[in-house]
Amino acid sequence: MMSGSPFEQFAAFARERVPGMTDEELAPARRFRAAKASKGDYLTRVGDANPGSSFVMRGLVRLVIYGAGGRERVNGFASENALVCPYRAMLTRTTSDWSIQTLEPTWYLAIAPGVLPALARQSRRWRDFTTRLTEEKLVAAEFRTRTLLLDDATERYRSFLEQYAAIAERVPLAQVAAYVGVTPEALSRIRRRMFAAA
Repeated sequence: MMSGSPFEQFAAFARERVPGMTDEELAPARRFRAAKASKGDYLTRVGDANPGSSFVMRGLVRLVIYGAGGRERVNGFASENALVCPYRAMLTRTTSDWSIQTLEPTWYLAIAPGVLPALARQSRRWRDFTTRLTEEKLVAAEFRTRTLLLDDATERYRSFLEQYAAIAERVPLAQVAAYVGVTPEALSRIRRRMFAAA
């Protein structure tokens, strides 16, 4: 949940990754724009050119891509104290492959395109910060790839429950199914079997 000002919340997030960042070093974050999105709004859409980043202060979002026939595939979720963006598009200044959509009313800091890479070029501490975020993203992406390639749907659901334990009950089951890669009906069968075996 939100605690203190938006700047204080972001500063705490940054200092978890780079202990010792001073208020002076973090001063550029005071220029990030605080905003609120209603449930169902998009922070980024597929095809957006040179998208920025969003730091979620309160709320819940999903990262979604669209396959053949418009079928949704959900790659992940983010809630309080998470920075979300289409990384490839941000780093290469190209169009986004992903949409980031709110699943709850969401308060966030909007970070304009190019700002984080520019700060990383100008400051060692910001470079350390963006490096840490990239490492976290890489670890999560590798874990997600492994589960998609090796695990069956039941194991993918178990992985969801483990990875998103803090927010699992907030995620609508239809979105969980899209993350696991099954229909909502198939997810219901998986859940019944798991609960019966418990």
